[in-house]
Amino acid sequence: MKHSLPLLSIGFLLAAGCAAGVSNEKIAATDSSIRAAEELGAPKVPQASLHLQLAKEENQHAQKLMANGDTKHAEGQLLRAQADAELALALAREAPIQVEAQQEADKARSLQQQTNH
Repeated sequence: MKHSLPLLSIGFLLAAGCAAGVSNEKIAATDSSIRAAEELGAPKVPQASLHLQLAKEENQHAQKLMANGDTKHAEGQLLRAQADAELALALAREAPIQVEAQQEADKARSLQQQTNH
């Protein structure tokens, strides 16, 4: 019986540590991803704007879950929010590159037509 008391105590400590909450790093990483997407123009790119909005909504939902003590689901929501924010960021970065590529393709077509006539 003496040996089970320390093991039981360790079990309670581990359970308390897991239930303590969502790590500050996960919260900060999600907030940082959302901020980066906003700063790099995601609101101006339709698809990026959609994912940015989803990220914000998922982040808010995670905050509510944390306030209610549901850390397991809060972590899942934070992961979704971060993924959507990162997708919004990637789409925002891609948009000007696509525009530039289209302009170059148009120039190439124009030059090709001029040399064919």
